[in-house]
Amino acid sequence: MDLGQSDGGLPPDNVVEDIDEILASTEAAIDAHHDPAPDVMVRIGVAPCSPFSVTEDLLTRAAALARRKGVRLHTHLAETKDEDDFCRERFGCSPVDYMDGLGWLGPDVWLAPAVHLDDAAVAKVASTGTGVAHCPSSNARLGAGIARAHDLREAGVPVSLGVDGAASNEASSLLEEVRHALLFARARGGPTELAVRDA
Repeated sequence: MDLGQSDGGLPPDNVVEDIDEILASTEAAIDAHHDPAPDVMVRIGVAPCSPFSVTEDLLTRAAALARRKGVRLHTHLAETKDEDDFCRERFGCSPVDYMDGLGWLGPDVWLAPAVHLDDAAVAKVASTGTGVAHCPSSNARLGAGIARAHDLREAGVPVSLGVDGAASNEASSLLEEVRHALLFARARGGPTELAVRDA
């Protein structure tokens, strides 16, 4: 994160880092630990936190680094209604349109948790091959809402499951996420919204 409260971001200033140090340590981690071979267990992705905690400069330079190194990109996007308001006020567009304008959509990108996407955003994410990590337990714990997992899948978006992190998911159990994805989809859209095998 490099966009602190004093510059209009969400995180306290004492947790933001210097952009050059962020990128240098990220590149060092890729060089030391990333394994591009098929079916490996250790891969590194470049993951600036979110539009309300990082600058446009960090997002742009992080994407360039990831693509130069051949690794994937990830960020939190459209998690809360407040984020949508923040992007519209600060950038004059939705979170998805903002990231698209920075070259941040594509098959080498996955977003989490993508809860607050309108139809246009779902279509844009689908048309670019961008993936979404659905994190139902974290979203429920935070009261963020329920992602439109069924609609995303129907649109052709690659949807995976994630646990988010320990701050909003004490169990960090992917099996629990499968169960919650099924239950939340059905709570949102009825008993045929998501089949057990699909979950």
